[in-house]
Amino acid sequence: MLRSISLREDAVMLNSLAGYFEKLDRTLAEVSEVLNKGTNEQVLFVKDGGKIISIRREEILYLEGYGDYVKIHRAEGRALLSQVSLRKFEEILCGDDFCRVHRSYIVAISKINYIEKKRIRIGGALLPISDSYFSSLMGKLMLQD
Repeated sequence: MLRSISLREDAVMLNSLAGYFEKLDRTLAEVSEVLNKGTNEQVLFVKDGGKIISIRREEILYLEGYGDYVKIHRAEGRALLSQVSLRKFEEILCGDDFCRVHRSYIVAISKINYIEKKRIRIGGALLPISDSYFSSLMGKLMLQD
């Protein structure tokens, strides 16, 4: 038996679908917001001279302390000079991704090319590892001294 659908039933069905798609859009927007918050946590804002520059943690090779200044060496682009102490960067960055290896250096673990004779090769730089930070670095690399 054929059943005819009235215009009213079509309108009800379309309204129901429109409600469903609105709910889907809201859910996708919430998911996007959560994902963007995760991304924002990976971004640092650094004052470099008169500019405030955003840099992703993944860009950083290592940080080099110069008294009250820190030179941020990046994979690409010029190094940035920030008037924030190395200790402050250590508080912000050091965890699984970064490790202090010397009183003047913090390195990105994933950017280490090799370690030899208490020195680290990252890109074109050869950085010292001080005795006081060596055990901590080996622990992060899951190696024994």
